[in-house]
Amino acid sequence: TKSGNINMSYGVTVAYAVTKKLTIRSGINKVDYGYDTEDVAFSSSSSLASKGGQLSTINYAETSNTLTIASNIVTSEKYTTTNLAQDVTAKSPTRDGFMSQQFGYLELPVELNYALLDKKFGVNIIGGVSSLFLIDNAVSLTSGDLTTEIGEANNINDLNFSANMGLGLNYNFSQKVRFNVEPIFKYQLNTFSDVNGTFRPYSVGVYSGLTFKF
Repeated sequence: TKSGNINMSYGVTVAYAVTKKLTIRSGINKVDYGYDTEDVAFSSSSSLASKGGQLSTINYAETSNTLTIASNIVTSEKYTTTNLAQDVTAKSPTRDGFMSQQFGYLELPVELNYALLDKKFGVNIIGGVSSLFLIDNAVSLTSGDLTTEIGEANNINDLNFSANMGLGLNYNFSQKVRFNVEPIFKYQLNTFSDVNGTFRPYSVGVYSGLTFKF
């Protein structure tokens, strides 16, 4: 099974008012995504690794090139970095745990913001797309208190895109200063270059900050 992690992001956005109700905005954000794959068993064995016991979707670090990984749950799907199954041949795993994947991006969003309510308290609908440039890529194994970084995924695209949709809530302190809270859903379109399973990353974030009008 797979699960997402809670992560933080931060950035700067600039906006241009096309009309009184419609605004176009863009900026740059640093965002991190993390995913865990549960029910993983792994061991260190140079003989098994040489016989194909390593995952083809991971570039192993030199310190981890003898690790073999297997699923504790037998499935009929081919293994990918995000869809663990049967791409390994480890016969005697010695540790049970989970595999973590951490991806970091520079995000460049382009979004439209339409005001449904423009009073002291405002409500907006938000839609747009983001370009995501990969800057961090790490895969690790955890068993109990032991965590081992094994390398990086080789099936993740350097450039990824997401479709964004959300709701904006804001409170005007004055004509020039406004506080925003925006729950936004982002569906990633092409995170991986080779995925045979059904896993498609998405995120639900709550973004907050101050807006200054010039």
